[in-house]
Amino acid sequence: MDDGGYISTTDAVLALTVVFIVTASVINTDPPLVTPESPKAGDVLDAMASYPSGESILDGLAESPDPTMASDFLNRTLEGMDYNLTADRGTGEVTVASRGSMEDAEDIDVAVRSRGNVTFRLYLWRS
Repeated sequence: MDDGGYISTTDAVLALTVVFIVTASVINTDPPLVTPESPKAGDVLDAMASYPSGESILDGLAESPDPTMASDFLNRTLEGMDYNLTADRGTGEVTVASRGSMEDAEDIDVAVRSRGNVTFRLYLWRS
């Protein structure tokens, strides 16, 4: 191979490397956890079951009933919506985090997820 062919080949390899890096960065972007237009209770609980990586919010609540992380997540995620997150450890439902009153609520969306022996229920409605 002459010098001109070697330089052209190196140029092509470098160009393809840049194309692969750009493609990989676009493909690996994370989609939003929950769609803000009309979140569904199941989508929100699924997000809580996988966010953050490592020990999720639901895993943390199953271990210890500290509602701070759950309240912060729900307040950020569910702007303009009211919610009630409950946990049942076999002794009945206990409210973990809540915003708004369910008494006059209509069209309540409900989702249920379990972590070990703890069952979580999330109720969502528009205020």
